Amino acid sequence: MSEVVTITSKKKKAPFIIGLIVLIFAITGVVSIVNFAVSKLSTGEEETVDYSEYADFLTWVVGVDPAPFSDITNADKDTLRNIAICTLLSDDVKTGDYNVTEDGLIVPAADVEKYYFDMFGADVGIIHASVVGYGYEFTYNAGDNTYTVPLTGVTPPFSVRIESVEKTGGLAVLRVGYVGTNNVEVLPDGTLAPTQPDKYADITIRETETGFNLISVMTVTVGEHG
Repeated sequence: MSEVVTITSKKKKAPFIIGLIVLIFAITGVVSIVNFAVSKLSTGEEETVDYSEYADFLTWVVGVDPAPFSDITNADKDTLRNIAICTLLSDDVKTGDYNVTEDGLIVPAADVEKYYFDMFGADVGIIHASVVGYGYEFTYNAGDNTYTVPLTGVTPPFSVRIESVEKTGGLAVLRVGYVGTNNVEVLPDGTLAPTQPDKYADITIRETETGFNLISVMTVTVGEHG
C-alpha cells in the first residue's frame, strides 16, 4: 500500500532544482553526469538556502523513482540496486578506472555493494542480479561478479527540486518535487526557468559520518500547492 501524506497550499522557501540530468556512457569508458544545475535558487526573499548536498544524494533516488515505502527495509531491493549503480556511475573518478569491452563498461559488484550500503545502510541486504531501468539494462555476470553497463545514453524521467527541509535529531525530512526532465527549460544565460514539479514526496534521510542513508519515501497528495 502506498504511503501518502496530504498537504495544502503554503508559501515555499528557496526551492532547489537539479535540472536536466543526462547520464553519458562515453566510448572512452568515462561515465559522468551532466547536470544543468542551480546550486542556489532564490524566491525573491533575501535569504537563499543551499540544498545541493541533499539534492546530490537524491539525484538517482528521484531519477529512478522507487515505489513509496515507510521504511528502507520494505523497499524493493532491485530498485535500490538500480539507484546504487546509477549513483556509482555518476562518479567519473571511480568509473575512470574501469575496463571497457565491446559490450560496455565493466563494474565490479563489490563497488556496487559499497555504494548500496553507504546509501541504504548495512541492515538492507543485497542480492546481485541484472537491473532493468528506463531504457537501459545493467547485466550481472555471476562468473566474475561484475556488472556490464552498455555504452549508451539515458535521461531519467525526473530531476530533483527540494522545497523544504525539516530536521529532527539526526533525521531530515525533505519535501521533494519531481520535475519531469522533458519540462526543464535552460535559459540563454545558462540558468533554469522556473518549472513546476509533476509530483511531490516526503523523503526522510539520516545523516551519517560519510553522508546520508535513505530511510523512507512517502507520496504527497497535493490539495493546492501554490
